[in-house]
Order: sequence, then structure tokens, then C-alpha cells
Amino acid sequence: MAGTMVHLLIAGKLYEQLKEKKWRYPFDAGLCLREDYFIAGNICPDGIMARKGYERSMKLHTHFRDDIPDGTFEAEGNVEKFEKRMMDFWISHEAEEKCFPGLYLGYVTHMMTDEKFILEERPRFFEEALKMGLTVHDRETYVCFGKETDLVDFRLVREKKELERAKEILEKVPPYEISGMITEEELTDSRNWILQHFFYEEHEEQETRCLKYERMVQFVEAAVGEIMERLSTEKYF
Repeated sequence: MAGTMVHLLIAGKLYEQLKEKKWRYPFDAGLCLREDYFIAGNICPDGIMARKGYERSMKLHTHFRDDIPDGTFEAEGNVEKFEKRMMDFWISHEAEEKCFPGLYLGYVTHMMTDEKFILEERPRFFEEALKMGLTVHDRETYVCFGKETDLVDFRLVREKKELERAKEILEKVPPYEISGMITEEELTDSRNWILQHFFYEEHEEQETRCLKYERMVQFVEAAVGEIMERLSTEKYF
């Protein structure tokens, strides 16, 4: 999955474009998209990891991947299944989106970002890891992935001043939940952890070996363009 700061950077850029294009909801043209809920929505799917007794299957559920195990996303029919679940989620939470305009749309754009990352960037990571003798069967590969995802995120915080706006929003956004999936308490705990881990703590600068920072910066720009196109062509607005 894409790093937390990657999601927040994409969210900020998407919001600016949606505002410029005068975004209108298909179910309520008079409803205004809220920046704070949209930014917060883009970190919601991973908020499940704050649940007591967290297990990997819980994250698969919040990422629309029940019966789509790790390593099988590209298998025939799975992308289509995932995308249908994403649209069903959007349609079924129309009432909640009216109360928290931007929150559920942010959730959807997080998932679109992850979809692109899984299909394009994750394979590149494994190709680089293989050059170091690490395979998909080695635990060290996934430890490396988690560490390097954080290293990229830490560098984004240092170099991308736009993320200061995301920080301010996460500090002030009113409480919210994802109905039927992730509780307000869990999302508050998750948001506070993100603020502490990425924005408040200091981190030593280190170079990554497999997940290249420059590639991820390019990924952000490409994802913004593709998601804007998808939101239109797939009738999210």
C-alpha cells in the first residue's frame, strides 16, 4: 500500500483540482465538499489498525479485499470485484457523505491510490528487492518495505511544504467515523498516531534501496491525474 504521506499529498492536490473544477455531487449539486473531511477521509481505511486485537484480515476488509488475499490482487476478476465493492461503498454511504461531505469521497480516493500502487509500484519494489537477494517469501522483504515506505514519507514531510496544510487539518478536523466499518475512537487514535509519528517526531535521514523517492514523487502526480479522470468517467460526480 502507498505510504500515509503519499495519500495525504495526493489528497491535497486532488482537493485543489476538485475545487477548481467546481466539484458537484451526483446526488446533491448544492452540497459543498469540505476540505477537512476530504483530507481526513484519505487516511481512514488504514485507521482500522488502531483497533484492539487488530488482525490483517480487518485491513483487508476495510480495503474491499475480503477473499482477495495478499499477492492475488492481479488475478483474473479480482480488480473488477474490488472496483465494484468500491462503487457499492460509495452508493451505500450517500446519506453519511451528506453529513460529512468529503469523508467518504476521500475514502474512495485512498482506495484508488492503493489500487494504482499495488498494480504498478509494488511490483517495482519486489524487482529491486530481488536484486538484493530478497524474494516475496522472505520476511525481511516486508520489513524492508515497511521501513522504506516510512523513509519516503519522512522525506516527503521534510520536502513537500503542502503537507503542513494536511497536518493543520488533522489537528483540527471534527471527529468522524466510517459507518459500519471503523469507529470514531479508532479513527481518532489513528489520526493522533499519524500526527505524532510523521509530524511531531524527528527522524534520521536515510536513503532507500528499493522504494525510490523520485519514483514516488512521480507516482503522486500521475495518481492525481488518473483519479480525477476516474472520478468523472466512473460517475462519482
